[in-house]
Amino acid sequence: MNSQSLFKQHFNYSAVSSSEAHGRVNLIGEHTDYNKGFVLPTLIEQKIEVSLSPRLDSKIVGISEEFGEKTVLSDSNTDGTWIDFVRGALYYMAKEGQLIKGLNIAVVSSIPTGSGLSSSAALEIAILRALCQMVGHELSSTKIAKIGQLIEHHFIGTFCGIMDQMSSSKSKFGQVLFLDCENLNTEIVPIFEDYTFIIIHSGSTRKLSEGLYNERKRETEIASKSLNISSLRHAEISDLNIIKDPKIFRRARHVITENVRVLKAVQFLKDNNAQAFGNLMNESHISMDKDYEISSPELNHIVKTAQSNGALGARLTGAGFGGCTVVLSSNTRRDDIIKKILEHCPKSYLVTNIGQNIAPSKNE
Repeated sequence: MNSQSLFKQHFNYSAVSSSEAHGRVNLIGEHTDYNKGFVLPTLIEQKIEVSLSPRLDSKIVGISEEFGEKTVLSDSNTDGTWIDFVRGALYYMAKEGQLIKGLNIAVVSSIPTGSGLSSSAALEIAILRALCQMVGHELSSTKIAKIGQLIEHHFIGTFCGIMDQMSSSKSKFGQVLFLDCENLNTEIVPIFEDYTFIIIHSGSTRKLSEGLYNERKRETEIASKSLNISSLRHAEISDLNIIKDPKIFRRARHVITENVRVLKAVQFLKDNNAQAFGNLMNESHISMDKDYEISSPELNHIVKTAQSNGALGARLTGAGFGGCTVVLSSNTRRDDIIKKILEHCPKSYLVTNIGQNIAPSKNE
């Protein structure tokens, strides 16, 4: 069921506006975005659809295919439910001069929740796009992304970087978005020919605002302060000997080396050098597992299974602590690698494949 159908079924009339936004997979560059570094995401076909209409009162009445119905006052306090995203969107639309008293809203999603595939950002972007359409207010894709990040910070409690929102608002299918998270400069880079990025869910989900994500962010802020710089974006590997705390040292080492890997990965994409790109993915996963400590036994098992069955590279993707892996394979090896992973990692499942010859969903 799409969001328009769900809206009409629940509210007995047609929505005024509808929009959608896709999830993303980050190919390399994890936990670098809130350190003002570099990232390399691309869109997946799974998406969130939103349909909505204004109300005359001050209520938000929401229906979600996944989470059910919820009714709140638009100025009520956050409560940890999906309606917090709607509260946040209405708040920041008001900041833009677009006061919306109340709202009926229907949400449908095909993005696995807690997967590390940016379902939260997709929801933020889809809601904001639909609201802009409803009131006839134009915002740039970058402005929408920035508002989405503010919703995450102040209404959800996850102090994320800008990558997810920028990916969802600016990326195109079949291309990779090279994003500089300090100045928000972007470059579109072609995806590999004759190779596929396979997205496998570990079967284990995570909830970022439970604290581990924010803890890692605080640790990198400590590292930046120790080095007397504004962010680890400006650190070199030779600076690390200044940091005396072993844990903070490891956190900083991951971010610094990950930024270097992203810059190399961009060139390998341009050169169509999938083997070298895969090597960087393998290095990235080791760094996330050992230095940043965000992997899990399930994620590690998928990565090792993929590597031992012919994958060029494999790594966890997203914030970690569960969620998904991304695996790089030649097109000829793809189906066999997927089969081996699903056989040896029984909780895992295939989310999607990304490649030049793999079409997005029919709605695109």
